[in-house]
Amino acid sequence: MEGQGQESTADDLARALERNRARLPEVADLEMRLQRSEAIEQLDRYVSLLRTATADTLARYCFKLEFPDGRWDLVEQERVTPPSSGDVIDVAGVGSWQIRGSQSVRPRPAGKPSWSLFVCAPAV
Repeated sequence: MEGQGQESTADDLARALERNRARLPEVADLEMRLQRSEAIEQLDRYVSLLRTATADTLARYCFKLEFPDGRWDLVEQERVTPPSSGDVIDVAGVGSWQIRGSQSVRPRPAGKPSWSLFVCAPAV
């Protein structure tokens, strides 16, 4: 997901900053060393912002609630982490549901991209 890519970018940048921070003493020119140090600090703040944005990113997921009597309903929820089989979700007004798996849905008319939903049964 997009959040995972941002996290990877933040980690890559943080490692690069540490390497450059370690090399600062090798820069002989004091003015150049101060400029690089300031640039590293500014990029360090940017990495922190990336991590904060990643932590607060919500994605919308679709859940198919399958009732014991054969009825079903679709609900959407925003979550920070992607759902997976075995997770229990709480749906306002309907109770707790356990994710049993996922289902791919092909839209009509053809030509539109398919999408996935998470199939849920009442939590025991």
